[in-house]
Amino acid sequence: MPRVSLFRSSGFRLSVAFTALFLLAAAIAGATAYSIINEELHKRHERALAEQMDFFEAAYKEGGISDLAGTVEAYVRVVRDKDSIFLLEAADGARLAGNIDQAPMLQAGRQAEALTLGIDDESVYFIQQRRIGPYRLTVGASAEDLSELDEIVLEGALWAALILLAIAVAGGVALSRRMNDRIALAQTALERVAEGHFEARIPRSGNGDDIDTLTGMMNAAVARLGASVESIRQISNDISHDLKTPLNRLRISLEEALEKQTAGIPVIDELNEASSEASRIIGTFDALLRIAQIESGARKARFETVDLSAVASDVVEFYRAAIEDAGMRLTVRLGKPAMIVGDRELLTQLWANLIENVLHHCEPGTSISFSVEKRANRFEVVLADDGPGIPADEREKVLRRLYRLDASRQTPGSGLGLSTVKAIADLHEATLDLEDNGPGLRVRLRFAAAA
Repeated sequence: MPRVSLFRSSGFRLSVAFTALFLLAAAIAGATAYSIINEELHKRHERALAEQMDFFEAAYKEGGISDLAGTVEAYVRVVRDKDSIFLLEAADGARLAGNIDQAPMLQAGRQAEALTLGIDDESVYFIQQRRIGPYRLTVGASAEDLSELDEIVLEGALWAALILLAIAVAGGVALSRRMNDRIALAQTALERVAEGHFEARIPRSGNGDDIDTLTGMMNAAVARLGASVESIRQISNDISHDLKTPLNRLRISLEEALEKQTAGIPVIDELNEASSEASRIIGTFDALLRIAQIESGARKARFETVDLSAVASDVVEFYRAAIEDAGMRLTVRLGKPAMIVGDRELLTQLWANLIENVLHHCEPGTSISFSVEKRANRFEVVLADDGPGIPADEREKVLRRLYRLDASRQTPGSGLGLSTVKAIADLHEATLDLEDNGPGLRVRLRFAAAA
């Protein structure tokens, strides 16, 4: 049995695709968060520098250049290394105070590299410059925290991506193996079905997931296929056995007609017998075709809301005279309207077949009861008689096409009456039960009530 390779399995590919989408979403979200944090840090540095500038300008206004220079030197003394820089210059560019020797003219809000400020370093500074009186003051703050943030974010993103990829690959491998195992079980079962073992079923995990749902549908399809194949096989067997006798009778009638025709004897009786036999054979095939059409579900297009009680009442009234002529007693209890969704013509045929089945196989004096009652959200139809009934071990068999009890083979019929009843019941998704009426037979059908 072929197995799907790991990297070609849908589980692994789905895991990789989901991981890629997750990484993309995480990258977008991380970039957005980083941009917001970076911008906020920029603004904080600019605000801090602006506040320092305001403080220096206030010192100049209160005490002149001496206070301003003293304040700058005081800041320089408390600064660690070159975290912050200061430079106070005279109008002619002479250095008055600070911890750097040069500061080029910069636009507002610009950053400057350390080398341009005379600092032997590769760092970057936020710079603000302002004219205070005739003097020029430059203050700056190191952007080292932003560089560290960049390194942390980049390193964290790389580690997170690696961990996520490792988890995704491991999960993809585990998921694909689990799915491959389930697919392998399905392949094994379907291979057995292909070999003709229609009893094979795909095992379900019991998790109730979508694969279990699909497995249930496939099992149901295999069961229906097996039932169809078995039905076809049974039909073939039944036709070969049950139609062989009438075809032989037809052949004998025609041979006798040919012999009499050769001898100059009238053959009208033989031809009539052959015609009648041919009509019975054609009727059997017509009944088989009707059952096949019903089982195909094509008649569902004609479904409408139907009153079971009204249909049953019409059929009972039609057969009432025939039942009385046969010396049988009929009791009817239909009750209130029983609305279902179905085909009126097929339901009429169903009741007619059941009543004719009683008329053909029961003796005079038989009591027949017919009722339609509502049970919860279903309608229950019961046709019962106290005739000979059907043995318990034969009740399933009589629902097959062309099957006839030994006791009924001497009476007219094709063995398709109850088969047609079952096909119509199945089309309407009704349950059909043949039960012991003690004595006699009780036929019970349950239909779902119309919404």
